[in-house]
Amino acid sequence: MRTIHTQDEAGTETAGAQVAAGLKPGDVIGLAGPLGAGKTVFVRGTVRQLGGDPAQVRSPTFTLMNVYSASIPIFHFDLYRLARGAELDGIGFHEFARGDGVSLVEWADRFPDAGAEVTVWVQIEFDGPGDRRIITVSEVPLHDLPLS
Repeated sequence: MRTIHTQDEAGTETAGAQVAAGLKPGDVIGLAGPLGAGKTVFVRGTVRQLGGDPAQVRSPTFTLMNVYSASIPIFHFDLYRLARGAELDGIGFHEFARGDGVSLVEWADRFPDAGAEVTVWVQIEFDGPGDRRIITVSEVPLHDLPLS
């Protein structure tokens, strides 16, 4: 488990790039944390590190998934608006998660079926006022992380 303290949005983006440096096709990053914590900012850094255009990164809250071109395909999911885990099949989640790219899944902790695909968990928490964050990166199941 690794803990990263960031002071601003740029630091959260850099943390995403650091985690991306070790990713390979088939990896699924589960992103957990409250609304506004910086999950999409973290994804921006991941996309940049993998050779994609970070300016294209937008939260897929309403589209449910965005695809970014990079050195390997990047599939960016946002599960916030899903009501049931059964809806994961309807958006092709498992096929993408087991595919030839990297999947970044915001709110993966809401559905056990999504969490079962995760290879790396990233928990982002507020750390006082402003844009300071505590980012916990772990390859253990989310329920084993010391979350607040």
